[in-house]
Amino acid sequence: MEHSALSVALLRQRLVSLLKAMPAAQAGDETSVHLARVASRRLRQALPLLGVRADADALNRAGRRVRRITRALGPVRELDVTLLLLAELEKKGVAPARAIARVRAAVTEERQERRRDMLEAIKPSKLNKLRKHLVQVAAPEKRHVSKGNALAEANAQAAARAAQLKTAIEHAGGIYLADRLHRVRVAAKKLRYALEIQRELTGSRSTAHLNRAKVQQDLLGRMHDFEILIDRARGVQGTLAPRDRRGMAELKTLIRVLEEECREGHAAYMHARPALLKMCEQIVANAGSPSAKASGDKSPSAKASASAKASASAKASADKSADKSADKSGDKPPSTKASADKPDAA
Repeated sequence: MEHSALSVALLRQRLVSLLKAMPAAQAGDETSVHLARVASRRLRQALPLLGVRADADALNRAGRRVRRITRALGPVRELDVTLLLLAELEKKGVAPARAIARVRAAVTEERQERRRDMLEAIKPSKLNKLRKHLVQVAAPEKRHVSKGNALAEANAQAAARAAQLKTAIEHAGGIYLADRLHRVRVAAKKLRYALEIQRELTGSRSTAHLNRAKVQQDLLGRMHDFEILIDRARGVQGTLAPRDRRGMAELKTLIRVLEEECREGHAAYMHARPALLKMCEQIVANAGSPSAKASGDKSPSAKASASAKASASAKASADKSADKSADKSGDKPPSTKASADKPDAA
């Protein structure tokens, strides 16, 4: 039985993307930090495809190594986005320049500290160890499997991610709750990466589901970025002397502008919500269809329906505490306590 070279090729492609972006990211390039972070996430999503050909413990160790890289890059990327948003607001002239300058100074100082932590976590020696470990994990002599195994795993992953997104959307409801919307964003991001792998393995040209997931991820991501910026602005407010009424008022104006952006984003999300739920249901249903099952391995271990796996995964996700972090990979919800009327605060 021939082993699945395509799943290994996907893994190596993502590893190359990560290593290619690292030198510039280490040098402080904003775009490269973003590319390296995305590449690390895509690499983690591809690892389960090797589950039928590699030792489970080895895969877990590889996953932990990649996760540490994602977490190291996360805070720096978050602050880079905050600086970009401040530049955007400054260009539009919608908020007081002095308020923007105050927040920018605080964010820039914190970025320097976070960058030092990042450089410690992504030393060339550590990246080289990761590369060698992944090469060993993906070695073709480990175990021979059919291409169907990789397809079955990809279908199951996509269905599980879709079920998790559906659960997150339903849990978020229609009220603006920042932490719950953050979980929807994280779930949409994970589904997007799963759909990318599924599409590459099948050679499909369809991009409808992939594009929809990306659009909603970007929309919710922008709202999340504004929430983080609101936190930063409030933090700066706390450093001002009580008698600095002008500074307080300027920062208050900036916060109002950001909250309005959040309200507009939430309205756009609610408009797209029904279509997003329908997409999730279609992905889960398609994973359990006869054609999807036929593409997988027909061994007893592979006959379990992908939709059944998705339901079990979604149930497990729903049982977690609402206060638990939505994603331990470096995407943390805003530190500000979420409330139903937060965007409406003065």
